[in-house]
Amino acid sequence: MHYAARSIEENKAVGELYSAGHTDLGSITLLFRQPIAVLQILNSQNKWKWVKPRDATITINICDALSAMTGGYLKSSIHRVHAPPDDQAYIDRLGVLFFARPNNHVVLEPIDNSPLMKRMGLESNDFTRLGKHLTMEEWVRAKQTMQQRRTRAPKIEGTKYEYTASEREIIPGLQAQVYA
Repeated sequence: MHYAARSIEENKAVGELYSAGHTDLGSITLLFRQPIAVLQILNSQNKWKWVKPRDATITINICDALSAMTGGYLKSSIHRVHAPPDDQAYIDRLGVLFFARPNNHVVLEPIDNSPLMKRMGLESNDFTRLGKHLTMEEWVRAKQTMQQRRTRAPKIEGTKYEYTASEREIIPGLQAQVYA
């Protein structure tokens, strides 16, 4: 993905973000990137933290399908792409991403033969609690349809992006979270 450098004014107009806080839909995302600070993760204290780029490394995000298949034992990485610090603001950013996901026919239910998951009581996920037994294909279609349904720019306050409930609905009873 190419993120062109933007002016201070352009960054302020979009809340200093290239991409608001979100999770990816597959199992893992591999990110090969330049040494420019733009990626942030939301930590367990609900604070955004910079992911420091390191030479010769790959950043790995856990995604929604893997979280669903582990009953939430592995959590989807909540992340966003922030405008870089001032000393790097003039540099175009290039990231090479590899999105991995299960085959389309795989049902996104917690793995039922895991002693660890049984012992921890991880026998449901957001889909199964709604009575849904989505395949990967159905999940991809639903989440991408929701993302493409948005026909207007969000309301932006600081780094908070606001969408209506109908714009965030993925399947009945399940809405996408947009993290500020």
